[in-house]
Formats: sequence, structure tokens, C-alpha cells
Amino acid sequence: MTEQKETYKKPMEANELAPGLVQYLDGSKLSERIGEAIRVTTVDEDGWPHAAMLSVGEILAKDRRHLNIAIWANSKTTKNIERTGRISLAMVHEGALWEVHLNAKRITDKSADAKLAFFAAEVKNVRVHKVDYADVLTSVTYRLHEPASVVKRWDKQIEELRACA
Repeated sequence: MTEQKETYKKPMEANELAPGLVQYLDGSKLSERIGEAIRVTTVDEDGWPHAAMLSVGEILAKDRRHLNIAIWANSKTTKNIERTGRISLAMVHEGALWEVHLNAKRITDKSADAKLAFFAAEVKNVRVHKVDYADVLTSVTYRLHEPASVVKRWDKQIEELRACA
């Protein structure tokens, strides 16, 4: 029996998203991405991490350094971003855990149903956690109760995110 050598590997760091991640977050193929969640972390008033989830229908990569994000207007996540101007995303992509730190500012809350706040976010840094001996396969996943109506809403939200400055 051979012994598996497990060693720590420092995360790769960058100041922009990889092209494949931009393509993944380009607002296309939403119905093929049902069930894939993106973890959002902000910091609450007491300095504690606050977790939330986004779907691919609530985030749009404009390019390698800029994202538009839709978040429920009355949520704690929105309040935290407005207060700190910071947001962190974590997602699985290409066998690794991607951690993306962003500076964000609210750009509008004029969604069609007025329940969403829109943020423009700029990539501050990216960390890719990957080891040679394993691939990350999934992060948080979910099952929609009414996929057709949710994907229809996502399509509408992505169009609104595309229209944001």
C-alpha cells in the first residue's frame, strides 16, 4: 500500500476572474445551472460573518473585473454591503473552490418588481483553493420547487443586470 502524501498548497491569487468563470457567470444557460448556489459572505454590525446564497440568475459577470449583483432589497446582506462596501463570493469551478473578494456599491433599486437592489462590484482579489490530490466537486446545491417560473424570473433579472451602468 502506498502512502498518500497530503501537503498544504497555498491558494493561487489573482486580481481578476478566469475567463471560464466569466463565461460561467455570463447570464446564459440558466436552466442548465439550476441547483448551483454561490455563497455570499458579508460582515454584520457586530463584526461577524453573515452568510447568504445567490443563484446564477442573480449575478452577471460583465468582464474579468466587474460583476453586477441583484440582492433582495430588504435583506441583511444588502444592509451589510451598503455599510461596508464589501462582499465575498465562494463557488466551485474547474475542480477548485474560488473565493472572490469584491468592493461593491449600490447602483439602483429600480427592478421591475422593486424587491431587488442592484450592486456594481469590482474584483479586489481572487483566491483559488486547489490541491493536486483531489478535485472539489460541489458546494451548496439546491432543488427548485417550480423551476420554470424561477428561470423565467432569473432571465428577467439578468436582463435588468445587463441594463445597469
